[in-house]
Amino acid sequence: MTQMNRTLRGTATFLLLPFLALLAASGCGESSSPGATGEVDNTGGAGPGTGGASTGSTGSTNAGTGGASTSSTNAGTGGDSTGSTSAGAGGDATGATGTGGGGAGTGGAPSSGPTFHIFMLMGQSNMAGVAPKQASDQNSDQRLKVLGGCNQPAGQWNLANPPLSDCPGESRINLSTSVDPGIWFGKTLLGKLREGDTIGLIGTAESGESINTFISGGSHHQTILNKIAKAKTAENARFAGIIFHQGETDNGQSSWPGKVVQLYNEVKAAWGVDYDVPFILGELPAGGCCSGHNNLVHQAADMLPEGYWVSQEGTKVMDQYHFDHAGVVLMGTRYGEKMIEALGW
Repeated sequence: MTQMNRTLRGTATFLLLPFLALLAASGCGESSSPGATGEVDNTGGAGPGTGGASTGSTGSTNAGTGGASTSSTNAGTGGDSTGSTSAGAGGDATGATGTGGGGAGTGGAPSSGPTFHIFMLMGQSNMAGVAPKQASDQNSDQRLKVLGGCNQPAGQWNLANPPLSDCPGESRINLSTSVDPGIWFGKTLLGKLREGDTIGLIGTAESGESINTFISGGSHHQTILNKIAKAKTAENARFAGIIFHQGETDNGQSSWPGKVVQLYNEVKAAWGVDYDVPFILGELPAGGCCSGHNNLVHQAADMLPEGYWVSQEGTKVMDQYHFDHAGVVLMGTRYGEKMIEALGW
């Protein structure tokens, strides 16, 4: 407008040229406003990348699942993180820092090199394993390792074969001849493992124990911390997730879900990571003593930042507490399938 006022005060014969110049200048100098890039509302939304949703988690409060996060710190599960510090679960870290161990997000592409994906197997007897193992439970794939394990050298990474937690377990149960769901969890993950990568399993299950023994102040808490400290020293190690089967000893206790969250937070702190990992709980067998506890299993999953649960439907028990062999295989496979989904593998 200033240019037009000056032109009108000038010679009339030069009116047209300044007017055209003004139009050209105003057309080139105007910028568009696409909106706030770095502030995406992911709350339950069906935004981009909705494939990473938390199926199987009743009423899950995992905000940002599948969403895209531009210029954010943590991209949503299954989303893409452009220029971010931490890529989301299943996402690609474009321009991210700390890839390969310290800062890449859950299940994303942490580095172009090999990654040692480490998973923790936690709980009581149904995670430690009770049903007698069979030939089909054995593993010969060198990509599947266990830290220690029953009947194997402690404190080192061995070929994973059941049982994966330490012996002897409860005195009335010979765990040295049993199978646990962790081995079938690991076998299931192998089907989606990226070429060159390896899986590490850490068995910390203790038969007949309350969750109180696993959290700070409990009798098994330091053992868990010691195993984490050892696992962190492995080359290309990356803490990737937890599967958890426990509750018979704490059946029906309303404080149990909060203690599950406490355990998760303490494990994460011990690993020293700034990202969340999937924590997958298993339902207790319906044909056993404690299926009423499954409402609390679902509640605990909803309270975790990346909480999920897997169903016991279709399983059978060998006594009032423990899955039979077919049930162990089924639960382990379901843990693996849910972890693959959660990580976006």
